[in-house]
This record gives sequence, C-alpha cells and structure tokens, in this order.
Amino acid sequence: MSPSNREIQLQKNCEIYAYVLTSLGKEVSEEIQDCVDDYEYSIDCVKELAKVLQTLDTDTFNKIVNNKELPVACELANWWEMYQAYIPVPKSERDND
Repeated sequence: MSPSNREIQLQKNCEIYAYVLTSLGKEVSEEIQDCVDDYEYSIDCVKELAKVLQTLDTDTFNKIVNNKELPVACELANWWEMYQAYIPVPKSERDND
C-alpha cells in the first residue's frame, strides 16, 4: 500500500531533523532513523526540530539552514519558513480589534 501524504511529510520531517542533528555532531536516535528509513515507522518530530532550530546561534543556523549547496538544507529552509508562518500566535499577542 502506498504511503499517505501525512506519512510522506512525517518521513521528510525526520530526514530534515536527522540532517540537523548530524550537522550538530549529535546522534540520530534509532526512532528517528527508523522513520527516515521506512514509512511504517513514521513519527512526528516537528516540535523537537523547531526547538533545536530555535536554540541555534546565528552562525550555526546559517551554516545548517542557509547552505545553498545541500538540497536538504534548502528543504530545511523552506520548512522553517513555513513553520514560522503557521505556528499559532498566542492569544496575548493577537490584535484585539
């Protein structure tokens, strides 16, 4: 059976997360690697990926995210842009019009 769109996106997120972890010299967990290798083991790592990116200093962020020579870095840059555009805005920050 073909993977669903959700399974494909979850796997892509895991691939991007694994790239970030590897770029930082960190170990890629077996759970994340299983997700990268097989749709049947898809997990949602969006929060973890976003958290890692938010903690990077500017130089490290630029080296990992803005590396135009690596396709996965370009995918990450697009992912980050979309993530920032669609994260919920806390109620306290919304306009009260």
